[in-house]
Amino acid sequence: MKKFAIAAFLALAIGAGSLFADHPGGWGIGLQGGWSGGGGGALTLKAPQLPIYWTINANTGWLGVSGDYYFIDKSLASGAAGTLGWYLGVGGFVSIAYNSWIGIGIEVPIGLSWLPLDFLEVYLQAAPYAGLGIGGGDIFFWPDGIPLGGSLGIRFWF
Repeated sequence: MKKFAIAAFLALAIGAGSLFADHPGGWGIGLQGGWSGGGGGALTLKAPQLPIYWTINANTGWLGVSGDYYFIDKSLASGAAGTLGWYLGVGGFVSIAYNSWIGIGIEVPIGLSWLPLDFLEVYLQAAPYAGLGIGGGDIFFWPDGIPLGGSLGIRFWF
C-alpha cells in the first residue's frame, strides 16, 4: 500500500503543471472492455465542462462507477495516421455488489490514446487500484488478488 501511495503522489506531483488536455474538447461517449477485479464491459462518458472521465460498468453481481482526472494528457506523435498520445491520472471508484457489499477506492490510470480521426479515439490503459470492501459485517482490503485493472476502449467525440 505504501508503494501505491508513493506512486499516486508522484503522479500528482509530475502532472501538476500539465493541466491542458490533448483529448478533444467536446462530448465523449464510448465502450470499453477489460479487467479490474472482474471482467466486463463499461460505458465511458466525458462532458466538455468537467475534467473527469467517467466509467459506468455492470457485471453479473455488481455495479460500479469511476471517475478519473488526467494530470498528464500529451501527444507523442501526429501525422497522416492520426495522433498518438499518452495520459496519466488519478481517480476514485465505488462498486456495489448485489450480495450486500460495497467497495470504495482509488486508481491511477495510465494509457495510450490513438485518434485516427478527429472524432474517434481508441485507447489502451492500465490502472493500478486499491480500496476497502465493506459487507457482511466485515471491512476488508480490496482486491484480494493483483490490484491492476486494464481496459481497451473506443470513444466517439462530438
